[in-house]
This record gives sequence, C-alpha cells and structure tokens, in this order.
Amino acid sequence: MKIPDEDFRYALEIWDFLSVKDRLGKADLIFVLCSHDLRVAEHAVSLYHKNHTKFVLFSGGLNFFTKHVFPNSEAESFAKHAIELGIPKESVIIEPHSTHTGENIQFTKKLISNMGLHFDTIIALQKPSMTLRIKLALEKQWPGPIFQIGSPDYSLLDAPHSKINLFMIINEIVGDLDRIIAYPKLGFQNETFIPEGIYFAYHFLISKGYHLHLVTSKMS
Repeated sequence: MKIPDEDFRYALEIWDFLSVKDRLGKADLIFVLCSHDLRVAEHAVSLYHKNHTKFVLFSGGLNFFTKHVFPNSEAESFAKHAIELGIPKESVIIEPHSTHTGENIQFTKKLISNMGLHFDTIIALQKPSMTLRIKLALEKQWPGPIFQIGSPDYSLLDAPHSKINLFMIINEIVGDLDRIIAYPKLGFQNETFIPEGIYFAYHFLISKGYHLHLVTSKMS
C-alpha cells in the first residue's frame, strides 16, 4: 500500500526522535536485542570482525511481528545468520525466551550470571528506531556496566524488508513511542522529554490508523 506523504513526514519525525547512536569502541560484550530485522545481526558481525568484542549475545523469543517471520526464536535465527557470516559458535550466547525489551534485559542478566560471566562494557544493538527505548530501559534496569548504543545505518524509507512493509514499520514506531510515554510510569524505563511536535505526530498517526502496536489502549 502507498503511504500518504503527510503520514510519512510525521512518521519520519518520530523515527528521528527515537533513533540515538553512540560512537562505538571496544567492549566486553555485544548485546543484540533481536527483532524482525536481520540487518542488526549483520551489524553485530561487522563489529565482531573489527575486534570490538569476544562475545555476542542474541536475546529474543517471538512476538507480535516475528512469529510470522522466523520458524524459531529471534535469538536462534539471528545467531544462525551470524554464524553463517563468520562468527565462531563459541563466541555466541543465545537467550531465546524473552518477548519484550524488559525481558531481553532481565533474562540476559540472569543468563550471564548463571554462566559466571561479568561484563563491564557492553555494546547494545537494535534497529535504529528502538535505540532510544533500549537506552532508557538499560539506564533503569541494568545499572553498573557502561553501555554503548548502536544500530545499522539505514533510514525510515529503507527500514522495510521482505518480511515487513512500511505500513507495519510505521505502526511499530508509533508503538515504540507509545511505550516511551507509558513505561516510565510502570518502572520499566527512565523518562525522557518528548517535544510537543512529536506528541502531535503521534496522535496524528494514531488517528490515521497506525495503532496496531499500542500498549496504552490495553492498559486503560
């Protein structure tokens, strides 16, 4: 389906607001919060081959989007792709049960503790539009390590791929902003300032039907 220009313009404003990126250096671990987009796994592979780390941990089960994309968990699918691209199996850790960002963090912390591992510096990778969410969640839920936040370098226009179209991408980013609004009240992540123009874009897109990934309606 064709996305109206006005819808795309407001979606782009939200995309830019949600996207944060640090300058990445070496770290003890690359922590990949998995999704429907294997380009994040490919970015982890690139960083691994540039000697950014010795371990890559893939975290993710299946959710609203990915149950229609992968035959196995996100983490297993990402890990398989990364190993095919040259990461040694012994450098890969898999957490295949989490279904949202909070569980990505909680289950990963528990897994590495049970393995007797400790990481002081961690590169956390996600899709560009998820990076603000994971930054705020990590600040709240995982004090201690120094985190660097990263993502593959692509635009909203390039975000769709063979398994998900632009309409669903816009639903996804509206839902990500919805969580940034709702989750601090539940203690899941830190608060952040949201400009008035971003609120306007959010309400506009919901009014146009991009509401498939909202959580606030479920909590009311």
